Amino acid sequence: MELKKVTNQNLWDVVNLKVKSDQKEYVADNATSLLEAYATQNEGGKVETFAIYEKDNLVGFTMINFNVCNWEGAPKVARNNYCLWRFMIDQKYQDQGLGRAALNKIIDYAKTNPLGKGRQMYLSYVPGNTYAEKLYRDFGFVANGEKDEEEIVLVLDLEK
Repeated sequence: MELKKVTNQNLWDVVNLKVKSDQKEYVADNATSLLEAYATQNEGGKVETFAIYEKDNLVGFTMINFNVCNWEGAPKVARNNYCLWRFMIDQKYQDQGLGRAALNKIIDYAKTNPLGKGRQMYLSYVPGNTYAEKLYRDFGFVANGEKDEEEIVLVLDLEK
């Protein structure tokens, strides 16, 4: 499992990754995510985008940010912490354990504090996305009582 930066060489392959049709309501498409990352970076935000590879196969996409909390209603945990902003595994590679392997890699990467010193990583998920909720809870993410609009916020202590 390897995280590689999204570049001009893999950009369109990343954009063309898709989730299963019954998951589309839970995950933004990758083109939208990349545009949001670009705009956030232009506003001075710290964001990184990665293509997720298993061996030489592109299997997914992820995006993290650090201390991006400049929107109304931002969760308090966003301040000086990491956010797993986007995370998806392509429909062809789901149900093979690759999401777990990738999430482990992302968490390990965040623990190196590449964008700044953060004690926690948070994410939010759409209620009803039981698969994502189970995955995140299995990794130790816990609800902190906050919401990001209608999404439920989960937090992981990176210092454990």
